[in-house]
Amino acid sequence: MSTENDLDYDAKTVGKYITKLRHAKKLSMYQLALNSGISRSVLLHAEKGAREPRLNTVFRIIDGLNMCPAEFFKVFD
Repeated sequence: MSTENDLDYDAKTVGKYITKLRHAKKLSMYQLALNSGISRSVLLHAEKGAREPRLNTVFRIIDGLNMCPAEFFKVFD
């Protein structure tokens, strides 16, 4: 994400967290992409941290993980 505001996370950190949650919920990348309404390539880029996902993409992934945004973002507090 951004370091200009002294945030301690970036696209790679968020991507690793998404992957961790997906594995914990025993979802394949295909299943999560389908649940989220996004393509597997978008999910792949988000998980690898290759690109900073758009906010609406993050919210779709959160929904695909069957989580609420507060639950997802609490680890970044």
